[in-house]
Amino acid sequence: MIQRFIELGEGYADIYEFLDMIHFNQDRAMRVAVLHAVVNDRKVVSPALIMKKTGMGNFQAIYISREGIPDLEQPSERLKLIESAAEQAGIPLVHLEVQPSTAFGEKELYFQHLIGILRMNRYIAPLS
Repeated sequence: MIQRFIELGEGYADIYEFLDMIHFNQDRAMRVAVLHAVVNDRKVVSPALIMKKTGMGNFQAIYISREGIPDLEQPSERLKLIESAAEQAGIPLVHLEVQPSTAFGEKELYFQHLIGILRMNRYIAPLS
């Protein structure tokens, strides 16, 4: 199976696209993962929408808004919107602590690292 991250942006206007993807893909959405990291001494959140695999092509998309939402003592409005949308759609939501993308030489290595974490926790299908 091919599992690939599709990056939406860093969480400003892109968050509305993310919310629409949750709303209009309720039948395909499998889980929302909220990835917490620390970038340059600043806590940030990366929401990721994990889709069910496609009927043809054996492909599983994971849409991500990478490290653009501040992770404050109290959840930001953007994070509250995501959590509310997932709850309304009946999509499970998980929180994970991960390394920041800056810890990797390339963005693709970071995405491979995240795929490994998601597989290990059984949030996405194993390698086949």
